[in-house]
Amino acid sequence: MTTYFNKRTGDRVEMNGRSARLDSLDNWTRIGDDEPNPPVVDDGILSRPSLPGPRAEQGPGQVLVETTPPAADEVPTQETPPVELTPVSQAPADNRHPARNASRADWQAYARTRAQDSAEEVEIDGLTRDELAARYGGDS
Repeated sequence: MTTYFNKRTGDRVEMNGRSARLDSLDNWTRIGDDEPNPPVVDDGILSRPSLPGPRAEQGPGQVLVETTPPAADEVPTQETPPVELTPVSQAPADNRHPARNASRADWQAYARTRAQDSAEEVEIDGLTRDELAARYGGDS
């Protein structure tokens, strides 16, 4: 396994064997598999822009969600402030039901989130995909 590191962007690539292309480019260097990433060099042109201000740290088992999502009709520009991200313990619930042709397992998982009581949850296992879609999917 050969590991390459891009000193301008911070990208790390692992591949079987060597790459003649990456070997010939001066911004890519070969590093050992257990070697930490070298520092990224700011060349002023190709380096990635950094966002001002503090960044939210993502802990184990957390996802980052937008605290201030942009408006639906807003087109981001260079002057648009960066979106704030907030770590949460679990992703926000997606209340949309699966597609009509989704698997029975997907429909069962969705139906369990909608079940009102344990008796209804037990009943879910005996229903077909089409019955689950009819009962929990509305008219989509």
